Order: sequence, then C-alpha cells, then structure tokens
Amino acid sequence: MRRRTLLVAAAVLCLSGAAVAALLATDVRAWESTLRADDTRAIAHPDGAMPRSADEILPFHVARSLLGLEDDLEIRRALVRFGAGYTGIPSRDSSTTGTAARAQAEAALERVVHGESDRRRASMAANLLGVLELVDASAGVGTSGASVARAIVELQNAVRLDGGNDDAKANLELAMAQAPPGSAFRSSRFGSSGRKHGGASESSPGRGY
Repeated sequence: MRRRTLLVAAAVLCLSGAAVAALLATDVRAWESTLRADDTRAIAHPDGAMPRSADEILPFHVARSLLGLEDDLEIRRALVRFGAGYTGIPSRDSSTTGTAARAQAEAALERVVHGESDRRRASMAANLLGVLELVDASAGVGTSGASVARAIVELQNAVRLDGGNDDAKANLELAMAQAPPGSAFRSSRFGSSGRKHGGASESSPGRGY
C-alpha cells in the first residue's frame, strides 16, 4: 500500500512538472511575440512605443527572469523616453513638455548607466545622457554652461566605458566646442580636437547626436 502511494505521488509530481514546463514554454513564446510586436511599434512610433509586459501565466515573472529580460526592458524604456525628450523639433524640445520628457529620459538613462553590467550598453546610455544635456543647453533650459559641462562629463564617461563608441567621441568634440572660453574642459586631455586621446579625429568618424 505504501509503495503504491509513493508511485501515485511520483506520478502526480511528474505530471505537475510537465504542466509547469508547458506553461513556462507558453510564457516564453508570449514574451517573444510581445517583443517582436514592440519592435514593430517602436519603428512606427519611436517616441511613444513603451515596452509592454507579456501576459504570463506562471506567477513571479518566471519566464522574464529566466530570459534575463529586465535589463533589456530597462534599456527599451529609456530609449523610448529619449525619443520623447529629443525630437529634433526646436519648438517641441524647448517646450515645457519637452523639458519634462527629457527629465524622465535622463532618470531612465542614469539607471541604465549605473545598473548595466555590459559596458557597451552603459556607454550608449551615457552618450545619450550627454546628448540630452546638450539639447538642454541649446533649448535654454537652466544655465547653458552648466548643461554643457554636465554633457562633457557624461560623454567622457561614455568614452571611458567603451573606447569604440565613435558617436560618443564625436559628441564629446561638439560639447567641447561649446564649452566657454577659459573652461578647464578646453585644456583637458579630452580636448575638442580629440587628437591627444585618440578620439573621433583618430578613428572612424561618429555621427554626433
């Protein structure tokens, strides 16, 4: 009798395990489908396609954790906020709405810079932070000189994190050119020409912004 009970219990456990595995596979497919749809939406609406959560069946976001999606979702959210904060339309970017959107984007990008273990992706986020500071400077938000100084610091960090980030190097040169005459940044080793540190002028050109 006892052996029979143990066999029944083992069978139940096996069935339960199979059921959980099937549900997990369903949740994984749901995430894959959601990410593909979000990518399509992001192309059509880059400033408004905030990543969505998949409809998971299992509790505690098991599939999301196993897929390691949290960092990816954080970056996707930051990129969407960046698109809303920097549209390239001066009237929009200098408006109260644009300023508020940039503040949200900066907070999201800072989380990526400080929380991302991949140095290339952290560098990308730091570069975008520098760009937003330059947008603030051109839009007349706060003190222009202070925004340029913050941009230079973020862009220097981007270059330190990833020496192959040519966009960050190009943006750093642009920021240096906007630094006030006599600024310490003008004479730093990350000077505007980039020649002393192997910057944009010594590597493949970045686009800037």
